[in-house]
Amino acid sequence: MSTAPVHKAIILRGPPGVGKSAVRDLLRRHLGQTARAINLDAFWGKDEWRYAQPDFRYADLQLAPEPVLLVELAWGEPPGLSFPGATRGAKEWVEILQKANRKIFPFLLVADWYDILKRLTDRHGPHAHQNVLDQLGRVSFYEHKHYLFTYPTIPGFTEQTIDTTGRSEESVANEIKKVAGL
Repeated sequence: MSTAPVHKAIILRGPPGVGKSAVRDLLRRHLGQTARAINLDAFWGKDEWRYAQPDFRYADLQLAPEPVLLVELAWGEPPGLSFPGATRGAKEWVEILQKANRKIFPFLLVADWYDILKRLTDRHGPHAHQNVLDQLGRVSFYEHKHYLFTYPTIPGFTEQTIDTTGRSEESVANEIKKVAGL
């Protein structure tokens, strides 16, 4: 019987305004030095980011010594899209996590349209209409299950949906901690 710790990967995905970053930050504070947060949205779609971004490499997914990886991403894409979203290569990085013997806990965070609108308006301010409208466009693509915003089919990989409508970040983080055994 192995006494090695179980290494985990918590994946938070969803449209803007559902609370991914706030939940990630709470989980990160709870886990402290035992976790590494990786925001794939910060890297995907920026030319060949694997080589251009010195602070993140695919090897970070495989070689990270921290027991928990907190992976955040906002949108998806089909193969061949010239400006890909964060799930480009999803099969590849999920396979990397699996080969690294990480137990993967994928979560899709969703919320009611009006809750998202309030959060985005609070985030950007009442006069930042362009930013809010841009992000609401992505929300509508999620709602309509547009192919740009869905995962590719990955065997053995099923997201758990959490509705964050009217919920605090703490309650969502606590639900994730319970499911992932944190």
